[in-house]
Amino acid sequence: MDTMTTYVTQISDVGNKFGPIVVKALILLVIVLFLTIFLGRVLANLLVKFGVPERRAAMSVTGLHIIVLFMAALVVLNVLGFPGMLLFRTIVVILMVLVAAYIIAKPYIPRLPLKKGDTVGIGGKVGNVEAVSIMYTQLKTFDGKVVFIPNHKVMNDQVVNFSAKPKRRVDIDFFIPYDQDLAKVKKVVMDILEGDERVLDKPAPKVVIARFSPNYREMQARFWVARKHAITGKWSLNEVIDNRFAEEGIAMAAPRLALVGSAPAREDTPA
Repeated sequence: MDTMTTYVTQISDVGNKFGPIVVKALILLVIVLFLTIFLGRVLANLLVKFGVPERRAAMSVTGLHIIVLFMAALVVLNVLGFPGMLLFRTIVVILMVLVAAYIIAKPYIPRLPLKKGDTVGIGGKVGNVEAVSIMYTQLKTFDGKVVFIPNHKVMNDQVVNFSAKPKRRVDIDFFIPYDQDLAKVKKVVMDILEGDERVLDKPAPKVVIARFSPNYREMQARFWVARKHAITGKWSLNEVIDNRFAEEGIAMAAPRLALVGSAPAREDTPA
């Protein structure tokens, strides 16, 4: 009985001595965790607002979380009585190793060839990138569908990023019969292109004969526009060219599909 009383007394003494310290350390750790989560969300939103891709912002916030938790662990262990200077040196060495490893490995870390807001084509799906997480790329197609594409598929599939460059070349095809005045056709189309403010001066627009067909010339207007006008500009100029051709009396030909074959042999039937 005396031995049990002694154990209880010793445990009580340890609790009285270290209990308040442990409680303070736990409270401090909880406060640091909540502040880290809150400040991490605020920082992530700020980074995205200033144009940092969501995936990179998430990685930056994760790195900040690790650093803050290391510092919190240092403070908590110091409160518990561990030697602060030794802990500080240990954590500094660990951080230096992690930073050095990141700098060395950074060129070899695979990066997605897109960011939020880009218009891309992935695996036959074309749309705008709405979000990029660690696991998925969220794509909104032009008909309103939301497609979640795993990032490993993005890395291993062909990706066409229509937003990678500030300018886009637009081609408009039209078919002109051989009896039409070629010089007049080219002048009318060039006047339209040079008079449209969306068409860039450099590279200069061109009207060319793409190829010859048996019944008409396959012609093409080639010009460059700012990225935002790539689709709407083509639609608008299609209509303008069609109206001007009607005003100028220029006839366009319809593309034809030639079928080449032979009729099956007929067998003579006896009378």
